[in-house]
Amino acid sequence: MQSGGKQLAFPFSLLMAKNFLIALVIGGLVSLPAAANPVQRDHIEAELIPASTGIEPASVLTVALRLKPDEHWHTYWKNPGDSGLATHIAWELPDGFEAGAIQWPTPTRIDVGPLANYGYDGEVLLLTDIRVPSSLPASVPIRASASWLVCEEICIPGDADFALTLPAGPAKPHPLWSDRIEQARASLPTAVEGLQVTAQLVGGKDWILSLPRSAMLNTGKLAFFPDEEGWIEYAAPQQTYEDDGKVHLRFAAAPDAGNRDGPLTGLLVADTAFAVGRNAALISPGVTAVEGMPVPPLTPAGNGLSLLIALAFACVGGLILNLMPCVFPVVGIKVLTFMENSRSSPASLRGHGLLFGFGVVACFWLIAGVLLALRAGGASLGWGFQLQSPIVVSGLALLFFLLALNMSGVFELGTRAQQLAGSLRANSSYLDAFLSGVIATIVATPCTAPFMGAALGFAVTQSAVVAMSVFTALAVGMAAPYVLLSFMPKLVARLPKPGTWMVTLREILAFPLYFTTVWLAWVLGKQLGIDAVAMLMVGMIFFGAGVWVYGRWNMSPSPRLRVAVRVLAVSFVAVGGVIAWPQGSPQALPASSSDTASGEWMPWSKQAVSSALDAGHPVFVDFTAAWCVTCQFNKQMVLEKDSVRERFESANVTTLIADWTNHDPEISAEIDGLGRSGIPVYVFYQADGGEPLLLPELLTESIVLEAIDKVDVSTRVAAKED
Repeated sequence: MQSGGKQLAFPFSLLMAKNFLIALVIGGLVSLPAAANPVQRDHIEAELIPASTGIEPASVLTVALRLKPDEHWHTYWKNPGDSGLATHIAWELPDGFEAGAIQWPTPTRIDVGPLANYGYDGEVLLLTDIRVPSSLPASVPIRASASWLVCEEICIPGDADFALTLPAGPAKPHPLWSDRIEQARASLPTAVEGLQVTAQLVGGKDWILSLPRSAMLNTGKLAFFPDEEGWIEYAAPQQTYEDDGKVHLRFAAAPDAGNRDGPLTGLLVADTAFAVGRNAALISPGVTAVEGMPVPPLTPAGNGLSLLIALAFACVGGLILNLMPCVFPVVGIKVLTFMENSRSSPASLRGHGLLFGFGVVACFWLIAGVLLALRAGGASLGWGFQLQSPIVVSGLALLFFLLALNMSGVFELGTRAQQLAGSLRANSSYLDAFLSGVIATIVATPCTAPFMGAALGFAVTQSAVVAMSVFTALAVGMAAPYVLLSFMPKLVARLPKPGTWMVTLREILAFPLYFTTVWLAWVLGKQLGIDAVAMLMVGMIFFGAGVWVYGRWNMSPSPRLRVAVRVLAVSFVAVGGVIAWPQGSPQALPASSSDTASGEWMPWSKQAVSSALDAGHPVFVDFTAAWCVTCQFNKQMVLEKDSVRERFESANVTTLIADWTNHDPEISAEIDGLGRSGIPVYVFYQADGGEPLLLPELLTESIVLEAIDKVDVSTRVAAKED
């Protein structure tokens, strides 16, 4: 019996322990301060949180609505900008309680195509102060209904009802949320005492906000967020400049801004800080309407080129563009096309040359038009911007893979649907020549040739007519060798005669296309990671299977078999396209954590440049991207050479990389400020405060070493003068 009793005692003790733990947990939960349970909606978590655990009579209770959207999703400020919807809170409070307005943190500008919105990319606390009456019940119920809009590429409205109950008693800080709420309150924009800001509406078209230079702690850029709609063009660029001891901010006014009633109010934000130490200030400047006041252009004037020089630079740059490695695969195919057609009539040869040239010009016009339209809408983009899209990169990789398979003889398209990259057959259609020019331009966009950067930097700061004329000159320069060759039948006749050897040469030229495909896959990996590359490879396998089926059985004498083959081939290609379609947004590129003293490259930022210059070190910045072939060539052949790296280190040069593989508006703005529109851009910032020293797009070891010596000498001279 004793043995049996011992066997029963152990489970009984476990039961007692279990009950004790349950009671302990329940007691702990009951003792936790009140807070509305978080709710989960599509792509966002919302919660109502108090700053204190109790409510004292005749006091102010702060309650915050916490919104935490998923990564890459955002919510909106009180003025959402061109689109969007501000968050709204409706309170249900006991008699005598009064809720104030939402206290909005400083927003950020969110560019969405040609639109500009104001909002919050990450978690945000929206504070509300509630006035408490002098008499209170034992417990106070607080209810709120909140609604919001959360957006990424699509927008999803959401709402939730919250309820929390706080006891009447000492208002002790909430152990979980009081510090967070106080931090949020400390960062709220406020009216800055003594900050005198004036507003001028120039010609009914431009706003100029001005404040004394002494009001700024450091030189930096300003941004203005209006409280209400109808005052400014949200997507228009905002430019900061200095004149006569004042700092000015210029931006475009809304069409009817001059007819609005009431004051212009809003938020002025400095990327450094105002003299009082804050970087955001609520302002309500008096408005003065003026006519004929000279104002600077909305984008930096760039490099001071005249139109004629810019046109000449563009034409020469386009000519050199044919020698860049990204254009080589298509150039080789086009030369073979001339050789194949060398026995054609002169009129046919000229037609092919002119259509190739028109294909180049038309594609340049399309890309330039999209670029200029997006920039006019406020987007910070430059030459090669389309390669920042994983969809474009994946599409080009699949296109070049198909072209390579075609060159390798895996398949041949029929006479009614000629090859895109320029047919090597005598009956090539005129459409081939046009499409060859289009493709040559598309693959040229990752490159910036010598002279081309300065011309494009000039173009994007001018009117649409002037800008398009510069892009046209660039296209003419690129197309000129082929058009001229087509008008010189005697020169074409000197080319080797067509023969079976051209089949072998065609297959050899397929390999540069395969290398191009590998490069594009590497770019996609930089943007979206290795999983995206794997899916692209799977998609390529399906593409390859589809064109192999087509090439193997499409010429069957059986009509039914030919139809079945084409359906199967199209199905394989469609499945491959779906699989290869990139998912997700470009990932943040890894930043180096190496010490600058070791000669390693560090990620670029304005603060990094300022810190190095303040420490007396010259700065070299490499504006680069994974999709820029010229950038990668310069990196491997020049910048990574031991002699160059050692000279950087011995001259105490801080080396920074501004990686533009994915879209970065800050890098885009910096490139604009240097008078360029595309990459590569190489610049030395001198420690003595002199003008930045721009290097050519194509680097050599001697060019870089001479530039290092120049900035090193100026640094030593400045140090002696100090």
